[in-house]
Amino acid sequence: MFMQQSLSTPKKQAMKHLLLLLLCLSTYTVSGQKMLLLERANRARTTKLYIGDELRFRMVGEENYWYKRTITDILPESNTLMLDNFAVKLNEIQSIKRHRKPIWRILGAAGYTLGATLTFATTVGRFGFQDKSVNAPKLYGIAAGSTAAGWFLSKYRKIRLGNKHRLRIVEIKFE
Repeated sequence: MFMQQSLSTPKKQAMKHLLLLLLCLSTYTVSGQKMLLLERANRARTTKLYIGDELRFRMVGEENYWYKRTITDILPESNTLMLDNFAVKLNEIQSIKRHRKPIWRILGAAGYTLGATLTFATTVGRFGFQDKSVNAPKLYGIAAGSTAAGWFLSKYRKIRLGNKHRLRIVEIKFE
């Protein structure tokens, strides 16, 4: 018993030293990080977008077109984004589209499913089985409402930049 404990102790110490060495070496590879922050007034939580993320946005002006580009680089010095290797200044972006929170998208999918299932069940019950007690208009109305709610919750959310929301570029450097 005593012999087994003494054999395992040097192994544990060697593993601790190896982990410490790996931790020390891994800190040298960290150089910095650039990110685009979507901030909301009076909120501490921000949405972070990194290089490689997709951005759906509309430019300032009369055109009514939504661009869908990938962030290829972030230039904090000039407050510019490189979107598919095209330079776009932050103040030229009028609004962006973002997915809703995951819980709302799940509820949206459930709404779609409820609407489709209720429509199918009502149709089969009323016309397939000739059941006169089925209140078809009321059930079709509930199915339509559920489908509409599911569609709304599954859509992208449009965020207009201005007083309430803003974009900001942040660069974190380790020196």
